[in-house]
Amino acid sequence: MNQRMDINEQAAAWVSKLLSGKASRDEKRANAVWRAEDQAHDAAQAELEVMLAKLDQVGEHMLQEQMVAALHAAVEAKRSRRMFAGVSSIAATFVAAVALSVAMWSPAPDAQYYETAVGERRIVQLEDGSQVQLNTNSKLKTEFSEGVRHVSLERGEAFFEVAHNKERPFVVNAGKTDVTVLGTQFNVRLGASSNLVSVLSGLVAVSQHARDGQAGKELARLTEGQQVEHMPSMNDAVVSEFDESSVFAWRTGKAMYEKTPLVEVVEDLNRYFKSPLEIADDEIENLPVTGTFNLNDQNVVVDALESAFSLMAVKRIDGVILLYASQNE
Repeated sequence: MNQRMDINEQAAAWVSKLLSGKASRDEKRANAVWRAEDQAHDAAQAELEVMLAKLDQVGEHMLQEQMVAALHAAVEAKRSRRMFAGVSSIAATFVAAVALSVAMWSPAPDAQYYETAVGERRIVQLEDGSQVQLNTNSKLKTEFSEGVRHVSLERGEAFFEVAHNKERPFVVNAGKTDVTVLGTQFNVRLGASSNLVSVLSGLVAVSQHARDGQAGKELARLTEGQQVEHMPSMNDAVVSEFDESSVFAWRTGKAMYEKTPLVEVVEDLNRYFKSPLEIADDEIENLPVTGTFNLNDQNVVVDALESAFSLMAVKRIDGVILLYASQNE
């Protein structure tokens, strides 16, 4: 490194070398020595690195070559004209590079995350005026841009009331299921092997999610009162009508079942409570369950199962609640 260069020029040269990706192992060691030998060296390079970190949000890969060129230009300008003072000249060059890049490229929108704990429900107001109600143990990510409103249901279940905007489609991704709408009300439930989309109003298109931003295969178009069960592994979807009071009962803290096998009821109820239910007798797995249960109190749920369906519940020391068939005397 040229010792005639001042500290700021040396720092700029080091950062330029490191950013180029061509620095050898020996050069990296030499840089570490240079930073360690004088606190001023370390401070000058650290300030440049902070500037670089702040520019990450506008596309590190696109800006990298411009930043390297800007650093070289700043060093050369200082050597030939000595017109700029310290790091301020480099900062000014960075600003010009950023302005150019922003004009050429729009940065990715900032992601927002929303989630609920086990047993919790939450209503979220999105920036476009849409509203989402999250069910128990659910997680949602939103990424809105000028052209599209993109939402990812990463876990659980959510009910959407989408603000109408024909210029900005609202796309929900749930695993390998994509739902595209302009403005409507619908429910999405992400499952282990299948995903369920139920439409309360409006029109939605459901597609198989494709990689690399490609358009996926459309599987169904749903209107009010229709739902689709999408099985991604089979690339298949089944459209049917549904009972609105049952599908949307969770929004009011209830769970409704109509002749539903006990094994499915237990699987569904376990989404809401920290102490899991477990069927201890194989003979009661297919016991049909019909009724409405209060999801706000697990004890009330267990009492209802015992009294209405001749079951016996035993809580183990680890918190698991075992369900047995009652023994008639």
